Amino acid sequence: GRTKRLNPVVAMGILAAPLLGAALYLRPNDECDACHRAAASPVTPGQTDSGGWSRLAATELDGSHFAMAGLAGKPAILYFWATWCPQCRVQREVLEGLAALWGDQVRTVALSVDDDASAVERYLAGHAMLSHELLASSELLERFDVEALPTLVLIDAGGQVKSVSAGPMDAEQLRSAVEPLLK
Repeated sequence: GRTKRLNPVVAMGILAAPLLGAALYLRPNDECDACHRAAASPVTPGQTDSGGWSRLAATELDGSHFAMAGLAGKPAILYFWATWCPQCRVQREVLEGLAALWGDQVRTVALSVDDDASAVERYLAGHAMLSHELLASSELLERFDVEALPTLVLIDAGGQVKSVSAGPMDAEQLRSAVEPLLK
Protein backbone atom coordinates (compact mmCIF):
# COMPACT_ATOMS: atom_id res chain seq x y z
CA GLY A 1 0.00 0.00 0.00
CA ARG A 2 0.90 3.54 -0.58
CA THR A 3 1.45 5.79 2.45
CA LYS A 4 -0.64 8.94 2.50
CA ARG A 5 1.35 12.07 3.44
CA LEU A 6 -0.06 15.00 5.34
CA ASN A 7 0.28 18.46 3.96
CA PRO A 8 3.15 20.07 6.00
CA VAL A 9 0.99 23.08 6.92
CA VAL A 10 -1.77 20.80 8.24
CA ALA A 11 0.80 18.70 10.13
CA MET A 12 2.25 21.83 11.80
CA GLY A 13 -1.26 22.96 12.76
CA ILE A 14 -2.01 19.58 14.35
CA LEU A 15 1.22 19.74 16.34
CA ALA A 16 1.02 23.42 17.25
CA ALA A 17 -2.64 23.68 18.32
CA PRO A 18 -2.32 21.77 21.63
CA LEU A 19 0.91 23.57 22.47
CA LEU A 20 -0.59 26.97 21.73
CA GLY A 21 -3.69 26.12 23.76
CA ALA A 22 -1.57 25.00 26.72
CA ALA A 23 0.59 28.11 26.47
CA LEU A 24 -2.45 30.39 26.48
CA TYR A 25 -4.05 28.51 29.38
CA LEU A 26 -0.93 28.24 31.54
CA ARG A 27 0.77 31.49 30.64
CA PRO A 28 1.78 33.37 33.81
CA ASN A 29 1.10 37.05 34.37
CA ASP A 30 -1.37 37.38 31.54
CA GLU A 31 -4.49 39.50 31.70
CA CYS A 32 -6.68 36.47 32.43
CA ASP A 33 -4.53 35.39 35.38
CA ALA A 34 -5.89 38.23 37.47
CA CYS A 35 -9.48 37.19 36.87
CA HIS A 36 -8.82 33.71 38.27
CA ARG A 37 -7.25 34.75 41.56
CA ALA A 38 -9.59 35.24 44.49
CA ALA A 39 -9.89 38.93 45.15
CA ALA A 40 -12.78 40.41 47.06
CA SER A 41 -14.07 43.46 45.31
CA PRO A 42 -15.69 46.41 47.01
CA VAL A 43 -19.40 45.93 47.60
CA THR A 44 -21.47 48.76 46.16
CA PRO A 45 -24.47 50.22 48.00
CA GLY A 46 -26.82 48.63 45.46
CA GLN A 47 -25.43 45.20 46.23
CA THR A 48 -25.81 45.58 49.99
CA ASP A 49 -29.50 46.43 49.66
CA SER A 50 -31.04 43.19 50.89
CA GLY A 51 -34.18 43.93 48.91
CA GLY A 52 -32.26 44.61 45.68
CA TRP A 53 -30.64 41.33 44.71
CA SER A 54 -33.27 39.25 46.50
CA ARG A 55 -36.01 40.61 44.20
CA LEU A 56 -34.23 38.98 41.26
CA ALA A 57 -34.79 35.46 39.98
CA ALA A 58 -32.96 32.57 38.38
CA THR A 59 -34.18 29.50 36.52
CA GLU A 60 -34.30 25.95 37.82
CA LEU A 61 -32.78 23.34 35.49
CA ASP A 62 -36.30 22.14 34.67
CA GLY A 63 -37.17 25.65 33.43
CA SER A 64 -39.21 26.75 36.44
CA HIS A 65 -38.79 30.10 38.18
CA PHE A 66 -36.60 30.40 41.31
CA ALA A 67 -37.06 33.53 43.45
CA MET A 68 -33.82 34.54 45.14
CA ALA A 69 -35.91 35.83 48.08
CA GLY A 70 -36.30 32.17 49.06
CA LEU A 71 -32.70 32.25 50.32
CA ALA A 72 -33.52 34.60 53.20
CA GLY A 73 -32.79 33.56 56.77
CA LYS A 74 -29.48 31.70 56.32
CA PRO A 75 -26.08 32.69 55.00
CA ALA A 76 -25.69 31.95 51.29
CA ILE A 77 -22.89 31.51 48.80
CA LEU A 78 -23.80 32.38 45.23
CA TYR A 79 -21.41 30.46 42.98
CA PHE A 80 -21.38 31.67 39.35
CA TRP A 81 -19.79 28.98 37.16
CA ALA A 82 -19.82 27.11 33.85
CA THR A 83 -19.38 23.46 32.92
CA TRP A 84 -16.57 24.34 30.49
CA CYS A 85 -14.51 26.36 33.03
CA PRO A 86 -11.55 24.42 34.54
CA GLN A 87 -11.25 26.77 37.54
CA CYS A 88 -14.97 26.31 38.20
CA ARG A 89 -14.49 22.55 38.48
CA VAL A 90 -11.80 23.08 41.13
CA GLN A 91 -14.02 25.57 42.97
CA ARG A 92 -16.96 23.19 42.85
CA GLU A 93 -14.92 20.45 44.57
CA VAL A 94 -14.07 22.89 47.37
CA LEU A 95 -17.72 23.91 47.67
CA GLU A 96 -18.93 20.29 47.70
CA GLY A 97 -16.56 19.49 50.58
CA LEU A 98 -17.50 22.55 52.61
CA ALA A 99 -21.22 22.13 51.90
CA ALA A 100 -20.99 18.67 53.46
CA LEU A 101 -19.23 20.21 56.48
CA TRP A 102 -21.73 23.07 56.92
CA GLY A 103 -24.84 21.02 56.19
CA ASP A 104 -27.97 23.16 56.09
CA GLN A 105 -26.33 26.09 57.97
CA VAL A 106 -25.26 27.67 54.64
CA ARG A 107 -27.11 27.66 51.34
CA THR A 108 -24.70 27.03 48.48
CA VAL A 109 -26.35 28.20 45.27
CA ALA A 110 -24.72 27.22 41.98
CA LEU A 111 -25.67 29.63 39.18
CA SER A 112 -24.49 28.31 35.83
CA VAL A 113 -23.88 30.66 32.93
CA ASP A 114 -24.22 27.75 30.47
CA ASP A 115 -26.84 28.32 27.76
CA ASP A 116 -28.08 24.75 27.93
CA ALA A 117 -29.58 23.21 31.07
CA SER A 118 -28.93 19.71 29.69
CA ALA A 119 -25.16 20.42 29.68
CA VAL A 120 -25.41 21.30 33.37
CA GLU A 121 -27.48 18.18 34.09
CA ARG A 122 -24.90 15.99 32.30
CA TYR A 123 -22.11 17.58 34.34
CA LEU A 124 -24.02 17.15 37.60
CA ALA A 125 -24.55 13.44 36.94
CA GLY A 126 -21.02 12.87 38.29
CA HIS A 127 -21.07 15.44 41.11
CA ALA A 128 -22.76 16.11 44.42
CA MET A 129 -25.62 18.57 44.22
CA LEU A 130 -25.27 21.85 46.07
CA SER A 131 -28.23 23.47 47.90
CA HIS A 132 -29.63 24.81 44.62
CA GLU A 133 -28.55 24.19 41.02
CA LEU A 134 -29.78 27.05 38.83
CA LEU A 135 -29.18 28.90 35.58
CA ALA A 136 -28.05 32.48 36.20
CA SER A 137 -30.19 35.31 34.90
CA SER A 138 -28.65 38.26 33.11
CA GLU A 139 -30.01 40.47 35.92
CA LEU A 140 -28.04 38.53 38.55
CA LEU A 141 -24.89 38.61 36.41
CA GLU A 142 -25.29 42.36 36.03
CA ARG A 143 -26.17 42.97 39.69
CA PHE A 144 -22.95 41.30 40.87
CA ASP A 145 -20.85 42.48 37.92
CA VAL A 146 -19.82 38.91 37.04
CA GLU A 147 -17.05 39.17 34.46
CA ALA A 148 -14.86 36.21 35.49
CA LEU A 149 -15.58 32.63 36.45
CA PRO A 150 -15.90 31.41 39.03
CA THR A 151 -17.34 34.31 40.99
CA LEU A 152 -18.41 33.84 44.60
CA VAL A 153 -20.85 36.15 46.41
CA LEU A 154 -21.13 35.77 50.18
CA ILE A 155 -24.41 36.90 51.73
CA ASP A 156 -25.26 36.95 55.44
CA ALA A 157 -28.50 35.64 56.96
CA GLY A 158 -29.98 39.14 56.82
CA GLY A 159 -29.48 39.37 53.06
CA GLN A 160 -26.50 41.73 53.17
CA VAL A 161 -23.81 41.05 50.55
CA LYS A 162 -20.51 40.71 52.41
CA SER A 163 -18.12 40.06 49.51
CA VAL A 164 -17.88 39.44 45.79
CA SER A 165 -14.80 37.48 44.72
CA ALA A 166 -13.66 36.78 41.17
CA GLY A 167 -11.59 33.63 40.85
CA PRO A 168 -11.37 30.43 42.84
CA MET A 169 -10.94 30.38 46.61
CA ASP A 170 -9.29 27.45 48.36
CA ALA A 171 -11.04 25.68 51.25
CA GLU A 172 -9.23 27.66 53.94
CA GLN A 173 -9.97 31.05 52.32
CA LEU A 174 -13.63 30.19 51.87
CA ARG A 175 -14.03 28.70 55.34
CA SER A 176 -12.55 31.81 56.98
CA ALA A 177 -14.78 34.07 54.87
CA VAL A 178 -17.95 32.15 55.74
CA GLU A 179 -17.33 31.43 59.46
CA PRO A 180 -18.20 35.01 60.55
CA LEU A 181 -21.53 34.63 58.74
CA LEU A 182 -22.43 31.64 60.92
CA LYS A 183 -22.32 33.63 64.18
